[in-house]
Amino acid sequence: MNTARGGLSWNMARANPSFQTAILVCLVASVSYLSSQLGGALAVRSPIAWPLWPGCAILVGVLLLVPRKFWLAVILAAFAAFVLYDLQAGVHIRSILVLILADTIEVLTATLGISYLLHGFSRLNSLRALGRYSFFAVIVAPVLVASVGALAHHGDYWATWKISYFSEALALVTLTPAILGWASEGPGWAKKSRGRYLEAAILTVALSFLGYISLTTSRMSNWPAALYLIVPLLLWSALRFGSLGVSNSVIVVAFFSIWGAVHGRGPFAVSDPLQHVLSLQVFLLLAAAPFMVLAVVVEERKQTEEALRDLSGRLIHSQDEERNRLARELHDDFSQRLSMLAFDLERAEEATKHSLGDTHHKIHELWNEACEIGADLHSLSHQLHSSTLESLGLVPGISSFCNEFSEQQGIEVDFVQQNIPRSIPSDVALCLFRIVQEGLRNVKKHSGASRAQVRLTGTDKAIRLALSDNGAGFNFPTASAAVGLGIRSMQERLRMVRGVFEIQSRPMHGTQIAASVPLKPSVASKEVHSLRPAQVTHLGNAREHYRQAI
Repeated sequence: MNTARGGLSWNMARANPSFQTAILVCLVASVSYLSSQLGGALAVRSPIAWPLWPGCAILVGVLLLVPRKFWLAVILAAFAAFVLYDLQAGVHIRSILVLILADTIEVLTATLGISYLLHGFSRLNSLRALGRYSFFAVIVAPVLVASVGALAHHGDYWATWKISYFSEALALVTLTPAILGWASEGPGWAKKSRGRYLEAAILTVALSFLGYISLTTSRMSNWPAALYLIVPLLLWSALRFGSLGVSNSVIVVAFFSIWGAVHGRGPFAVSDPLQHVLSLQVFLLLAAAPFMVLAVVVEERKQTEEALRDLSGRLIHSQDEERNRLARELHDDFSQRLSMLAFDLERAEEATKHSLGDTHHKIHELWNEACEIGADLHSLSHQLHSSTLESLGLVPGISSFCNEFSEQQGIEVDFVQQNIPRSIPSDVALCLFRIVQEGLRNVKKHSGASRAQVRLTGTDKAIRLALSDNGAGFNFPTASAAVGLGIRSMQERLRMVRGVFEIQSRPMHGTQIAASVPLKPSVASKEVHSLRPAQVTHLGNAREHYRQAI
């Protein structure tokens, strides 16, 4: 929880530390007292039958959020609230001392163990983190507190031990992850879309409604199958909202199930109070565990996919940088050296113009070959990094490449543009240019087309690129699972600029590639770009350009 912890520490450092500590102590004492009241209100009619005791679980969550220098004050404030509630409830002094000892062991064991193994514990987003957290939250801390706390009550020790164990384990599995999850993910919800808020609201309302029907209605006492009504909603929360969603959903289910049990309603309303509480606790714990594991697996997979996408984006960026470097090397070094060689050969040809034999002819052939090699290097440099794109913009860059491709490959390429802003972000321009490059190369390699069209249109909100050909086409739904590296590269480039990619193709009906990239309003409102005829004339054949340059 580095972000949350850092935020709390920074805020405390800004003001008077003593004042901040006093506020924290008062807040913790109030929350601890209210949580004790809640735990007592949800207790079944027996002095030991607490289905869930929230006080220690909330305290563990607070301790994991604040710096360790505040731990002593926080623990003393919480325990003072616990003692006050126990005195008001008429608990014997000896029992209070035993319970405080048990709570101290539980809180310190859980907090120190989780802090050590999970390095502060940000959130449950991996199976390893869940396993380590569960070791202390489900096994070590509840076992210790139950072993000591059961001594505070008279009666059957093992019956009391089981109730105490499940009560603490259930609270640590649901309440503590929810507190820490909101502390780490809560600020991020300010950036969520309205659809996300609406989905969360619908899930909460649906879960509350079905939980009330299946867990608190008297008619459901003899129909345990009603518990399956909430399973799809728990699955929904796990898949869409992760471990935080599962924790909050189980809290809702726990509230309704405990409330129904306290009032003798629902499927857990049985005559024996101890059996009543144990059945309820086992149900809640077993309901939370599998969905928590599912949520963690989903989050772990999402993190892996995000890491792969980030790696793919960095690889594409590195590839572009390497292309730029190679293009500069070809243009500044090899092309210049070939230019000098061609110039020397031209002078040698002039010097041997009146010589006997075929010397003059041989030199002329060498000069032609040097010019052709230089033109090819120029074309390769332009493919690696378009100087036209960099200096003149997206429309001239794509137009130049379409002309060169048409002349070199013998495929007629029509380029049409309309309402393109003059100023376009460099990453967007490079993305669309690379898609045109890759798309036309695929036309040459796979389609057997004689004609292709590149259409670039701009709107107030986006730039749209459409590339189509009259080639053989293919059955895209069948072949989509085995798309090549080129299409993957297009998709990844568009993802990096928040674009959308689509392919439509059928056998003997050609292929259409569509890409759309959103623009900021400040970009879309600028003057549109028009390709002047002088620029088109300037962007001619690469070999002729090279011959003129030397």
